[in-house]
Amino acid sequence: MRAEKSPETMTGSSHLKKPIPRKALLVVALVIALVAGNFLFKFLAERNKPDARDKKVAVTVGVAKIQEVPIEIRSIGNVVPYSVVNVVPQVGGQLTKVYFTQGQFVKKGQLLFQIDPRPFQAALDQARGNVARDVAQIAAANATMRKNIAMIGSAEADITKQKVAEEFAKREQTRFAELAKEGAVSHQQSDQMLTNSLTATATLAAGRKMLENAHEVVEGDKANIDVLRGTLRADQAIARNAEIQLGWTQIRSPLDGRTGSLNIYEGNIVTANSATPLVTIDQVQPIYISFTLPEQHLNQIRKCLAEGTLRVKALVGGEKTEAVIEKVTFLEHNVNTAAGTVTLRATAPNLDKKLFPGQFLDVIATMPPDGQTIVVPESAVQPSQDGNAVYVVKPDNTVEYRPVELKRTYAGFAALGKGVNPGEVVVTDGHMQLTPGASVIVQSRTAPSGN
Repeated sequence: MRAEKSPETMTGSSHLKKPIPRKALLVVALVIALVAGNFLFKFLAERNKPDARDKKVAVTVGVAKIQEVPIEIRSIGNVVPYSVVNVVPQVGGQLTKVYFTQGQFVKKGQLLFQIDPRPFQAALDQARGNVARDVAQIAAANATMRKNIAMIGSAEADITKQKVAEEFAKREQTRFAELAKEGAVSHQQSDQMLTNSLTATATLAAGRKMLENAHEVVEGDKANIDVLRGTLRADQAIARNAEIQLGWTQIRSPLDGRTGSLNIYEGNIVTANSATPLVTIDQVQPIYISFTLPEQHLNQIRKCLAEGTLRVKALVGGEKTEAVIEKVTFLEHNVNTAAGTVTLRATAPNLDKKLFPGQFLDVIATMPPDGQTIVVPESAVQPSQDGNAVYVVKPDNTVEYRPVELKRTYAGFAALGKGVNPGEVVVTDGHMQLTPGASVIVQSRTAPSGN
């Protein structure tokens, strides 16, 4: 017998099998249609969107060419005084006067300081007195020597008379000796003639001795005069030294230059050759500009210095717009191995005194070209992470990104070692909108300046 379902069971079954309302189905279908339409729109939009490479970028271009480019190197220079003098006293004493103000420009020979001169004046007066005494003593010694020389003359005259007397006495002796033998005279008379002859000989010998003594006295006078003259020279040297010492009490500027700050003021005691200078003076007309250049240019630098073709320009002023032209006068004798540079100095007249010791300047060193090279406008070269590069415009008006070797720049153009061939067209403006392979429209052409 089949059991019959209860009314409650039948009612629950019909509730579970109730169909979905049509309105809900329409809403779902509408949402699906909207989503599908959105995807379809985006797909068609992307499909119809033009490629970025098809967009043409307006650029300015230049043409690479071959020419000679001067070598221009920029560096930082430092102004150095032409010479620096530390003014140090050479005598000691009280500093009584300072004749300039600190920082003042002074001329060579200008009086700067006065040290108390009185002790040095007294020493000079004493030395001059000694010199005068020496001169008087020499004059007296010369007079004595002249008197003694006169005595020599008198002695020589006496000797001449004594010689005559001796000869006469000897003749008389001989004659009387013969007469005595003949008995014409007495032996007493003959002996008297012998005595006279011996006396004349002795007198002559004494005269000769006196003449010899007179000569010795004159030689002594000469020696004494030599001693006095030596004393005079010594006293004259002392006087000159005293005069120099007195002159050093006035300290004058040894050069034209600018004074620094005073280290010792009026009223203080200064010592000779003190380690602390009274003031320091910098010569600034002319003045040096010291700067460095890369070692790789050393041979070219030496050649240009020998030929006089190295030109240096320093930019001065707050905006570094005023140029000063200098002549290189010094090349350091060695290379700075740590920095790989050589040091040079240029001399500037500095007539307007714009260059100040310690001042930093932008220095531009220019040397003649070292040969022909490929040149493009400087604005064509763009720095990148991998170095320098340019955009080269190909015949189909698309661009090629090409690395280049930048040798140097000069007067608005760049000299390249490699990367671009003569006659190729490079982009000089509009780089920011370019990518490799982009199409371009050439608006205008620029060319590097120069020959």
